[in-house]
Amino acid sequence: MLPAHVIAAWLARLPAQRSAALARDLDAGRGLENLTGLALLAACAQYISLPPLSLLGESGGGKPRWSDGPDFSIAHAAGCAVCAVAPPGVAIGVDLESADAVDPESLRLVTSAAERARIYAGSLSATALWTCKEAVLKAAGAGIVAAREVEVEGAVGHHAGREYHLKRLDFERNLVLTTATTAPVSRSRIVRAAASTLFDAPQIGSRRSSA
Repeated sequence: MLPAHVIAAWLARLPAQRSAALARDLDAGRGLENLTGLALLAACAQYISLPPLSLLGESGGGKPRWSDGPDFSIAHAAGCAVCAVAPPGVAIGVDLESADAVDPESLRLVTSAAERARIYAGSLSATALWTCKEAVLKAAGAGIVAAREVEVEGAVGHHAGREYHLKRLDFERNLVLTTATTAPVSRSRIVRAAASTLFDAPQIGSRRSSA
């Protein structure tokens, strides 16, 4: 839980329409995960040059984005949230799930025969496959209804004639995290943020040099 004045201060940093929608979600007892994701995005300004949150817009598919700034993606699951920011000119998607969150049978309508064979052979878990597909969809700015159109082959995802490069991380809290990018990213910086200090992230308005 966050004090009301902290929530109000963070909502004031967002564009009016997004702030109002998030305020409604928070009033209804949901939305804290989304606010946490935005706080993580703000915290990334310590490491990479970012525009202010007040300039956030969205893509045609509803993905939050800046018109002049790096692409980013936010996900949350099991009481955790993650924000991934891409290098300039690269689109990114991220998905986060509990390791046992996905039943293989639940994916039957959105997987190919080859993907199902890999699951049942034990070379890829259903949760890992799902995070790959959702990360690709987020990078593409496509909706969840297009999951059947994503084909995962090893470390590459295919959607709408384009390749997406996949990276997967497993955390000690039994979480599976996958990123999808439109170009290979050779080096990643992973920073963990403590909930006790996350919402003290500085206002991002002036651009900083990349870390």
